[in-house]
Amino acid sequence: MNEDPPEERPAADRTPAHQFGTTMRIDLSPDLLGEAKRSAGLAEANRRPQQVIKLPKPAGVSLAQPPSEDVRQLLHSVYDGAFITELDGTIVMSNLRSHQFFAGDEKQLAQRNILTLICGAEEELLGTVFETLEKNRFVLMQAFCQRIDDTYFPAEISVNRIKLGGRDRLGFFVRDITLRKDQEERLRTGYTAIQNASSAIAITGLTGTIEYCNPAFLAFFLFTNDDEPQGRGLGDLLCEPEKVREITETVGRGETWESELELRRADESTFFGHVSISANVNTDGEQAGMVLSILDVSIQKQAQQQLEAYAEALSSQNAAMQDDLSIAGELHQALLPTDFLTFPRRADGTEEMVRFRHLYCPSGTIGGDFFDIREVSEHEVAVVIADVMGHGIRSALVVATIRGLLEDLRDYAHDPGALLTQLNSNYTKIFQQMGSDVTFSTALFGIFDTRTGLLRYANASHPRPYLVTGEEVGAIRPHGESGSAALGLFSESQYQTHEHQLHPGETILFYTDGLSEIENGEGELYDDHRFGALLRAHRQQAPEELLSALLADAREYGGSENFEDDVCVLAMQVRRKGARPSG
Repeated sequence: MNEDPPEERPAADRTPAHQFGTTMRIDLSPDLLGEAKRSAGLAEANRRPQQVIKLPKPAGVSLAQPPSEDVRQLLHSVYDGAFITELDGTIVMSNLRSHQFFAGDEKQLAQRNILTLICGAEEELLGTVFETLEKNRFVLMQAFCQRIDDTYFPAEISVNRIKLGGRDRLGFFVRDITLRKDQEERLRTGYTAIQNASSAIAITGLTGTIEYCNPAFLAFFLFTNDDEPQGRGLGDLLCEPEKVREITETVGRGETWESELELRRADESTFFGHVSISANVNTDGEQAGMVLSILDVSIQKQAQQQLEAYAEALSSQNAAMQDDLSIAGELHQALLPTDFLTFPRRADGTEEMVRFRHLYCPSGTIGGDFFDIREVSEHEVAVVIADVMGHGIRSALVVATIRGLLEDLRDYAHDPGALLTQLNSNYTKIFQQMGSDVTFSTALFGIFDTRTGLLRYANASHPRPYLVTGEEVGAIRPHGESGSAALGLFSESQYQTHEHQLHPGETILFYTDGLSEIENGEGELYDDHRFGALLRAHRQQAPEELLSALLADAREYGGSENFEDDVCVLAMQVRRKGARPSG
């Protein structure tokens, strides 16, 4: 119960200070609403016949007529819900606003006792009100009111004594404060949330001076009490005070400023925070200051810095590795016999017996395909083409291994089957000794005798070569050929030597499966649809023109300038038969 200071009144109407000079406040706890709701008999109690409350009748009170129509009109114009009651609380009149508040009309509310509309109100309340009004101007109550339909709303009720028609009555003026309560609850909830937030939150004035901060803010900046940050400026918190101008200008435009900043604690140590600053506006929508929200991201920042350092080191390593790969790729290309175009080598048009042309398109920096051309004697030339599984350093090392083994097996060149058999045995043994998985490779080795026109070759699971003549095109399929294993799969594999007779003007095409397995948009293989047709269409052309047309067509078929696998093609065209001229 609180009392306001006495109000000054005109001298002619001045009464003793204790009379009509103050306001008494009575709070009916909201807990009573819960109790009322839990009471099974509350609704039924509201339907019982009007309760009669007997209070001592003040001396000198006389009966009179009910309030006049003018009084009714005046009451209806009041903003609050208004009730005129007898001193015992019996309602004799209510206005339109009260009908809205209590979901009933004047007839439904008439003759009820006002106490039945106030949750938690007991009979003694009216006695207290009446006694209080003998020396106070108003009684102000905070309570929950119950509507006709048994629903509730929070209310502020002002009670005073009214003399109407020569008779003392009580005036109850009810204001629905649901919206105010909601706002107060939101404010209370918001304040609690801010106080318990894990983020540091502070409010500053327009100049950036701190006016409020939550406990997390105190903890972040190592302040010992609420007063310590008061009066500090925004620039005192930043390791880059010059940012303050940028922040205030951004927030002044109604925008939110957001960034990661290094912040200074009270002990001069620093931490990294994700800072978000926006305008704090008053009820008129005018900027009254700024609201800071800070999340400590020191751990994430440290992890980011470590990651960036690692990425930088890795980038340097990758750059060095890429340089190594580039050198390895250049070396791989350099070892291809790109200048071996004729046999005999450097033969002019009259001496040329065999013409070689090739194309090589690695899918990466280092390819796994390779070919070689070797002069075996004055009338014999050997060719080898291979496709090592995979790409990159491992494949390049396998290519180098195969090259070295071939160099050691020069004595087997006249028997291609024996050469591949021994090559496979040595190849497999090396990887077994290393304790490493074997990287298998397909290969085809052949030797061509210009005197006889006979090509003798052996195949280790490599694509069959194509024969292109002026009349026909087709893969060479030797009689009695059986399937052969790739190099490195089985150390005991045996490879057969096959023979094919070539004639002047005929071209034999050796290639890897990177060409035949190019796919179009429907997943169809180049070998199944366009390869043979392209060779037939260009069978009359020279090897270099044939390969140029083949490369263009393959790229068009695959829809890209680059290929997913290495593409290697070697064309060998017989120009004439015979031995190289002596001398």
